Amino acid sequence: MKSSGLSLDQAPPEDIPFRFFLTAPVFGFLAGSLILFRGVLLFSSSWHFETIVLTHLITLGWVMMIMMGAFYQLVPVLAGGQVPWIALSRAVHFFMTIGILALAGGLILISPLLIAVVITALFLAFTVFLTQLLTALFRVKANRPVVVAMRISLISLALAVSLGVLELGAVTGLWPLLIERSIVKSLHVTLALSGGIGGLIVGVGFHVIPMFYLSSPFPEKRAVWILNAGLFSLAAFSVLLLISAGSAMLFTAMLPGVAASIIFAVTVWQMLLKRKRKVVDATLRFWQIGLLAFPLSLLCLAAQLFWPDERLPFAFGLLFLMGFAATITNGMLYKIVPFLIWFHRFSTLVGKVKVPLLKDILPAKRTTAQLLTAVLALLTLLPGALLHIDWLVRAGAVFWLTSSGWLGLNLIFAFRQKPVIND
Repeated sequence: MKSSGLSLDQAPPEDIPFRFFLTAPVFGFLAGSLILFRGVLLFSSSWHFETIVLTHLITLGWVMMIMMGAFYQLVPVLAGGQVPWIALSRAVHFFMTIGILALAGGLILISPLLIAVVITALFLAFTVFLTQLLTALFRVKANRPVVVAMRISLISLALAVSLGVLELGAVTGLWPLLIERSIVKSLHVTLALSGGIGGLIVGVGFHVIPMFYLSSPFPEKRAVWILNAGLFSLAAFSVLLLISAGSAMLFTAMLPGVAASIIFAVTVWQMLLKRKRKVVDATLRFWQIGLLAFPLSLLCLAAQLFWPDERLPFAFGLLFLMGFAATITNGMLYKIVPFLIWFHRFSTLVGKVKVPLLKDILPAKRTTAQLLTAVLALLTLLPGALLHIDWLVRAGAVFWLTSSGWLGLNLIFAFRQKPVIND
């Protein structure tokens, strides 16, 4: 079955993406609980173990969980690649969950035993995941922008995970770190966020914006330029970090990537404004917020090269993770999940029984209410963290907790929709 360029016959079993999607809000809730418990202290130093835990509850627990579920769903459907050993995806989810929980406990309790569990569990999870998806993608002969972007994303993730494991083992005394820790940290963050997360969201955006919002296609030549510019910046910035280059050279290396992010954001914004169906819903607003936060986050990162203020990394982290990555993946769940529910459970019943419309599987009033709490979380956490206002940070934590819980309830509501077969 093909629809809008999708190879739906190759879609994985329903439970595989959903187990990842349904887990993400749980880790979002844990992240909010940590912020509520520790307050502004989490934003005093990016080297603080609890701050590292918070970062990874969002990056691995929220964003990576959604990304993994999306990869398993989108590589067969968008790219046309058959993911091998698909049943192992359930084991990937299990080891990811154990690894993230052990990471949080290991760093907070400073437990070498838990850190060993982290390294083992995440190594197993990412080894299987990356082997599955890279095998599928490199078997695809077409080099369409979405395929290239997914390859860049996965290779960046592989490098970022390797660096993360090296740093984690060094911090807990399992082995020595041969490269300066600050360089390893910067490389890990750059590859994971800009290459891994940014690469996937940008690449998928090329395809899903026209599909879900009935806009004009993303210009292919512009998409190729954006990927080339972003890849050049990622590679050049990484090499310059390794040789301890100066701020001016690092800034120069960043410029093509920042320009690419701005061009991507402006192009998608224009496509959304000119869409054929002028309905405004929560998913549209999630995209618009993310498109504003993406280039702003990279500008904060660039500014840090010349103005070494500890607040700038936090501004980058909050804008990129909560403003861009978490926001857009949240919005995309509200498009992908109802579609998958309808496709797996209702598409074969059309004309036989009464089937719901996509909008009925997850009503707009539920998603709009959650959007408000997500926006309030960002608007309170960002100034609270940067100005070190504890009560504002804790208020933001309450909004983030509410938003994560609401997202989870909305996904459960959609997941429980099943056909009613009349006798």
